[in-house]
Amino acid sequence: MRLVCEEKSMLKISFSETPSEERWILRGQLTAPWVRELRTCWKKNHARDKQRACIVDLNEIKFIDKSGERLLRAMVKERTQFIASGIYIKHVLEKLTSKGKGSVLNRFGGFFLAAVVAAFAVRFGAECIATGVYIKHGLEQLTSKGKGSVFNRLTGFFFAAVVAVFAVLIGGSTAKAQNTAVTGSVPSGPASSELVQLTLRDAVNMSLRYNLGAIESGQNAQIARGQRLLALSNLLPQVSAGASENVQQVNLATFGLNGLKTGIPTVVGPFSYSSVDASVSQTLFSYESIQRFRAARTAEQAAQLTYQDILDVVTLTVGNAYLQIIEASSRIRAQEAQVQNARALYDRAADQVQAGTAPRIDATRTEVQLHTEEYNLSIARNNFEVAKLALGRAIGLSLGQQFELANTLPYSDIAPLTTVEALDIAYKARSDFRSALDSQKSAAQTLSATKGERYPTVAVNGDYGDIGPTFGHSHGDFTFQAGIRVPLFTGGRIKGDITQAEAELRQRKAEAENIRGQIDYDVRTAFLNLNAAKEQVAVAKQNVELANESLARSKDRFTSGVTDSVEVVQAEQALASANDQYITSLYNHNFSKLSLARALGVARTNYEQYLGAK
Repeated sequence: MRLVCEEKSMLKISFSETPSEERWILRGQLTAPWVRELRTCWKKNHARDKQRACIVDLNEIKFIDKSGERLLRAMVKERTQFIASGIYIKHVLEKLTSKGKGSVLNRFGGFFLAAVVAAFAVRFGAECIATGVYIKHGLEQLTSKGKGSVFNRLTGFFFAAVVAVFAVLIGGSTAKAQNTAVTGSVPSGPASSELVQLTLRDAVNMSLRYNLGAIESGQNAQIARGQRLLALSNLLPQVSAGASENVQQVNLATFGLNGLKTGIPTVVGPFSYSSVDASVSQTLFSYESIQRFRAARTAEQAAQLTYQDILDVVTLTVGNAYLQIIEASSRIRAQEAQVQNARALYDRAADQVQAGTAPRIDATRTEVQLHTEEYNLSIARNNFEVAKLALGRAIGLSLGQQFELANTLPYSDIAPLTTVEALDIAYKARSDFRSALDSQKSAAQTLSATKGERYPTVAVNGDYGDIGPTFGHSHGDFTFQAGIRVPLFTGGRIKGDITQAEAELRQRKAEAENIRGQIDYDVRTAFLNLNAAKEQVAVAKQNVELANESLARSKDRFTSGVTDSVEVVQAEQALASANDQYITSLYNHNFSKLSLARALGVARTNYEQYLGAK
């Protein structure tokens, strides 16, 4: 069986079936006026045998609105398989299949359960592989055995957990936007042989051009613009012109003129004639079309604001990747110093063993410490290179391009801001909130349009042409029509449209209020994280100074023969832990400042001010 259904050339539905599967091929735009037709066709054919495989080909779909997404979500629940290759359609399907996979509480529970499992696994010697900055930092906290107290390690671990969850939840409804692979990009071109000096500003500017999330969101805004132009076309005149040359032979019997005694032959022709004409049609009044245009115009504004919000998310992602490289570079320098200290201690212990003033165990102990620090240095160097690759992917750097950072972003505090002031800024600046308000307004206009389906529609059309055996022997002809059309009975279609539009408006209102609450949460959480990070920097800095002093005294005692190498090795481990905490606290402080900028909705415009970049 094969079915082809076409609605006003906007959506073409092709259906074929076998005993084992049904296959749907959709072409055009999956939007409200045509979703009902597809839903009816799909339910009717799918209900006959739900055990068959259902395959839907979306490769030629150009746009999907909210009603189309709801239908696709219903298909997902029926275990429908989708075929799609375009970036836009893949993003829509990803959003549909990922939505509703557990509450925030469930995700928190899963996150911390995973943290506990990881802690036990590391405790009993498991080897863990991780690439994400938050997971790697958590593992570093867990594996830093002997590098500080249990309280310090737990504090560092749970701070990393809070930062990770904050990074996922920040922005409320922008979690949808973050599904658009903001860590991916389109490479900007061939690599050069020169070493590129990459500033934070250069990195952010490149990402706004080449980041995949920014590109996709920008194209979604263009799609919304196209929808507005389509809605506008229903209000503007439609003008066309044409010319033709015709050859015709007519059988008068088909007109009921058979057998008449007129002397005119039954078959006339062949004869030829030429014609040229122009036609125009205009809808003089359609309340529905007017409101749908207004809704499309508002939806375009919402799409533009969503694009601006994605740029904020991209800035946060790129800024974080830049900070990860700075953190990794700092760890290399600290670890190189640890290797030098361990080597000097080993050389001193070996000399004392050679002189017979120290036991062999002192040299063995210091040699083990030296190899441990060299191992950690190898890990730090690898993490540094991986972090550079992650930044290159996010900003669209040329494949294989060598670069180094031009900004170090040292510790710097920001001007104090009260929570009330911050919330006032966020409610005005957050593009996702403004987009949600515009989406709510668009839904209200759509509801008004559906109610307008009951109103009369007034339209006129006419054409004027010139027709004759030749253009030199022709005469003008014209037609003109004016009419009014009033829907009297539609079988409940208008009522159904209104019910659907009312439900969608309630959804948009709920989403806007949810984002309002999310902004309050984001801002308050950002302030808490920033204040905690600021305190940690001060404590960690003091701890480094004390650890350096302790190591110097231990070395003096070891050289004087007062103590063995155990005390010195422990002092080195304490210094390594203090350095690790200080580096982590600096990263957390910078990331907290950037997260605050994101929570306020000014990450794209004020990131340099918050990070102290020049």
